[in-house]
Amino acid sequence: MTADAELAALYQRDLRDLAAQVRNDKRLVPADVSITRTSRTCGSSVTLDIRCDKHRILELGWRTRACTLGMASTAIVVRSVPGQCFAEVAQAADTLRRLLGGDDVSFPRQWEDLAKFTAARGFPGRHNSIMLPFEALAEASNGSR
Repeated sequence: MTADAELAALYQRDLRDLAAQVRNDKRLVPADVSITRTSRTCGSSVTLDIRCDKHRILELGWRTRACTLGMASTAIVVRSVPGQCFAEVAQAADTLRRLLGGDDVSFPRQWEDLAKFTAARGFPGRHNSIMLPFEALAEASNGSR
C-alpha cells in the first residue's frame, strides 16, 4: 500500500464524521471531576467532564483540541460510556491498545466503532491521541475510588 493510500485509510470518512460530532465543546457543569490529557507526541488535548457514582459513569461533557483521530476516539467514548462502569471502559481501552499493537480483536457491540482505528496500526505516533479519552477516564477512575 502506498503512503497516500495508508493515509487515506487512516483518515477515512467514517472517522472524520465521528470527529465532527465533538468539534463543538459541550462542557458539563457541574461535573464531579474534569480531567485533561494531552499527547506529548502531537499536542492533542482532550478534557472530559464526568458525572459518576463510585463506579459508574453517568454523564460526560467534553472539550477537544485534538487531531481528527483524537476527536473521533472522543466521539466514540462520549457516545458509548454513559451507564458503563469504569472497569468496562478500561476493558475497551485495553482491547483498543491491543488492536493498535497489531492483535486481531473483537469489540462488544457498544464499542464496534473502535475497530475503525485498525488503519492506525502503522502510525504509532497517532496512538497517543487515539487513547486520550480513555486515559482521562482511567485517571478519573483512580480518583473516584
